[in-house]
Amino acid sequence: MPRRHGAGAAGLAALGVLYWTAHAMMRPLIGTYVLSLGGTAVEASIALAAFSIFPTILAVLIGGFVDNWGGRPILIVGGVLMVAGGTIMLIPTLTAVIVSQVILGLGTLCVWVSLQTSITTGAGDESRDDRARRIATFTLFVSFGQMVGPALGGALESFFSYAVAYGVYAALGLTLLIVAIARAPKTAVRRLGKKLPIIRPYAEAFTLMRNPAVVIAVLVSFTALMLHDIRSAWQPLLLHGAGLEQWQIGIVISVSAVAGFAARPFFAPWLRVFGVPVFVGLVLVVGATTAMMATIAPGNMTYLLAVAAVNGLALGFAQPLSLTLLSEEVPKSQLGIASGLRSTGNQAALLASPAGFGGVSAFAGLSAAFLVVGGAAAAVGVLCAVLLHFHRPQGSDASIDLAESELLDDIVEEPPSASRQ
Repeated sequence: MPRRHGAGAAGLAALGVLYWTAHAMMRPLIGTYVLSLGGTAVEASIALAAFSIFPTILAVLIGGFVDNWGGRPILIVGGVLMVAGGTIMLIPTLTAVIVSQVILGLGTLCVWVSLQTSITTGAGDESRDDRARRIATFTLFVSFGQMVGPALGGALESFFSYAVAYGVYAALGLTLLIVAIARAPKTAVRRLGKKLPIIRPYAEAFTLMRNPAVVIAVLVSFTALMLHDIRSAWQPLLLHGAGLEQWQIGIVISVSAVAGFAARPFFAPWLRVFGVPVFVGLVLVVGATTAMMATIAPGNMTYLLAVAAVNGLALGFAQPLSLTLLSEEVPKSQLGIASGLRSTGNQAALLASPAGFGGVSAFAGLSAAFLVVGGAAAAVGVLCAVLLHFHRPQGSDASIDLAESELLDDIVEEPPSASRQ
């Protein structure tokens, strides 16, 4: 990263790798683990959805906490919850799986909102290229975790056991906790007092959503996360039904992540060449199309690896795209809440995915669910591209009238030297 962002950059990179390695190794194991315990596909859907129930409601509030108190304490809370949730997964019952997913959903929410806020808080004189390169550099490290996680989880389960995989997850959470305590940068840019009114972040989030680009950024993140969840949570069920082993499934998912990793250095130049609207449309439409193509030959490894590579290449651009949109359109004092909004979209996707797949597959089968959900995602991609084409950028320093709500009065900005470390 550029020198002026160097303080804490190594810590952020390490936290991003640890978080995504742990998250990417856990998610593909849940559905098949429930089946191995004697559960049904519906019960697997419930376990997968449990991860996102509370984060969908609380993401904006967590973002407000990050804005007010900084990222480090929220990261520490998230690390503790990740360790606790991973440990509970060692209890081989469906109830324990659901409880652990609730805890892990809250823990990973705290970690990811904090990291998003840290990386989107940049220098005020950044150009779009500088901002895009900084975000792409961070997401390059993140994609390394996305690349390693699925293969690691699949190998641990195939050659050892689910218990070993969950033990490694808890160890990764503990390592993240240690790094957060030692190296996480402080990100608070304002102080609202020791007590943060619960309703205030939601009121500010509502104000931010008046900006169409913020809505589109959340929608892009929602759609991309749904496509990512198809790959990490539902494709394993499809491929398992076609006779593939867990280690083979892990390799297919990891190839997608490798392609996403390889794509990140091209983000800034391709964004400049295509422009935001076209790039958003391409990313989501190609990601959705390749997700649907997995149903054509789910037992053919060569075919699956080729499709996975294209899918990963497309979705590798989605994360930096939505982060860039938010960093350009949201004042620094509200980036935590904006990250919470983005995470709300992400968690809503992790709820909508089980609902969509569970509902459609119950009547028409799992392959039909891929086609229905993937087709809807492609349509959203086209819609986002069209809306962005007609949007007039407001800029991250745009004035947002917070005084419209009495709840938002008396916000005091901290001096720059105290707000960035």
